Amino acid sequence: MLRSREKTGEGLVRLLVHWFCKQRKFDIGGTVVNSWVTIATKCGVEELDMLVHVDPLRGYSLPDCVYKCESLRALKLNLQMGRFSFQILGFDWLKDLWLDSVTIGDKYFGQRISDWCKCLKRLTLENVDGINDFTLTNSSLEELEISGCRFPSSFSGGKFSISGSSFKVLTISRCQFKALWHVNLNCLSLENLTVQDSEFGRVFVCKIDCESLETLEVCGSNFLEACQLLVDCPSLIYAMISSCRFANVCFLNIKSFSLQGLTLSECKFSSLEIGSQYSKPKKEIKVGTGPCRRIIMKAENLETLNVSSSDAYSYEFPLSISAPKLKDLWWTGDPIDFSYLNQGMVSLLNARIHIKPPCQHRSEESDRRCKHSKSLIYCAAKLLQCLSEARFLSINTWPIEIFFMQNVSPIVFKKLQNLVLLTDGSFADQIPIIASFLKGLPNLRRLIIKCDQISHELSDPNLIDLLGLNSRSYNLTGIGQDLKNVKIEAVQGQAQWRVQNAGKRR
Repeated sequence: MLRSREKTGEGLVRLLVHWFCKQRKFDIGGTVVNSWVTIATKCGVEELDMLVHVDPLRGYSLPDCVYKCESLRALKLNLQMGRFSFQILGFDWLKDLWLDSVTIGDKYFGQRISDWCKCLKRLTLENVDGINDFTLTNSSLEELEISGCRFPSSFSGGKFSISGSSFKVLTISRCQFKALWHVNLNCLSLENLTVQDSEFGRVFVCKIDCESLETLEVCGSNFLEACQLLVDCPSLIYAMISSCRFANVCFLNIKSFSLQGLTLSECKFSSLEIGSQYSKPKKEIKVGTGPCRRIIMKAENLETLNVSSSDAYSYEFPLSISAPKLKDLWWTGDPIDFSYLNQGMVSLLNARIHIKPPCQHRSEESDRRCKHSKSLIYCAAKLLQCLSEARFLSINTWPIEIFFMQNVSPIVFKKLQNLVLLTDGSFADQIPIIASFLKGLPNLRRLIIKCDQISHELSDPNLIDLLGLNSRSYNLTGIGQDLKNVKIEAVQGQAQWRVQNAGKRR
C-alpha cells in the first residue's frame, strides 16, 4: 500500500504504526519500521503515530527523513519506556509533539525542543522518565501537558523553567518530583495553570510571574516538605488549592489586582509528628517561634475567600491570612486555628460560616474536659472576632456555643444588620446562648433562625423576649409552617435592647 502511494505520488495524511510484541520471533526490528516511515515522508505525511517496543539497551532514533519532512505537523511516539534520542537536525515544521512512555537521558532535553522545534504549538509528555532538568524558551509553544512523568531524585537541584511569549496553558498531573525543584514560570500569555494529583518529595518552590494568568488550580497533590507558591500575576482572577496534603509549611503569596476568589478546600497535614527530614524553607517563609506547620496566605487584593476542611486535626494547624480587602468569606467543615490572624478582616461585608465539630459529647461537662474542645474554644473566639466587621452573617450555633463555654461577655458586632442562625440540635436548649450572642448586636435589623428539627418554641408568643430582644422594637414577621424557621425584623429599622434593670435606672 505504501509502495503504491509512493509510485503514484498519492499523498498520505496519517501513518499509524502500533507494533508491540516482546517475543523475538515477532520483532520486526527498527529498520522495518523506519522503512515504512521513510516511504510515508516521501508521500508527504502530515501525522505520524508510532507505538513500538524498543530494546532498552539500544534505544531508538527516528530516521533523518522525519526531521527533514516539511509536511509533518504532528508526531506521537510511544516506545514502551524505551530510550529516545533527538537528532541535531530538529523539527522545523512540527506543530504537535506527543512523547508517551519514553525514557529521556538528555540533560538538555527541554532546551533542545526549544532550539529545534521552532514552530511547535503543543507539547505533551506522558509517562516520560529521566528528565533531570527542564527548560523551555520556545516562542511559538502555546500548550504544555505533562502527566505521569517522574523527575528523578538523583538530581540535587532540579530546575523547571518556562518562558515564552505565546504560552497559554500548562497542566501538570500525576507527576513525581523527588528532588528539590524550583519552578519558574515567566510567560506573558499564560492564562491557565493546573497542578493535580502530583507528589513533591523535597522543598517545592514555585514562582509564577505571568501577566495574563487568570486561573490557578492546585488539586489532589502531596507535598512531603515545605511548599511555596509565589504568584505575581496582575490578571489572576481565581485561585484554588484543594484536596492537597502538606507535611510542613504551605506559603501562598498572591499578588494580583484582579483577584476575586480564593478557595482552600479539603487540605490536610500528613501526620501529627514533625518529620525528621524536614528541610528549612526559604526566607520567604517565616515560621518564628510558633508551630512549623502552617498555611500562610497573603493576598492584598483578595475579595472572596472560600475555606473548606475535612481534616479532624486541622484546628492544630494555624491558618494565617492577610487579606485587608476581603469582603466575602465562606467557611465550611472542621475548625481551623485562626490564632495567627494578626489583623481583623476590616473590609468584611458578608460571611457564611458552617463549622461541624469533629467530636461531640453528650454533656457540656464532657465538652469542657475534652482537650480537643478546649483548643476549639480559643479557635471559636478568634473566629468571631475576625467576623466582627461583617454586615451580613450566616452562622451555625456550634461555634457560638463553644465560645460561651468560657466567656460571659459577647463579642460586639457594631455593623451587623442581618443575621441568619442555623441551629445545631435542640433550639430550646440553645435559646440562652443565642440571647447572649444577640446582646453584642446593637444594630441588628433582621434575624432569621433556621432549625434542623421541629421547634415548637418558634411559635411561642414570647419568643422575642426569650431571645433578649425588646418586643416593642422587633416584630415576628414570619413563622414556617413546619416550625423550623422564623423571621424577626426591627420596627422602622430601630434596634433597641431590653435592659433587665431598666425600671431601677428610672
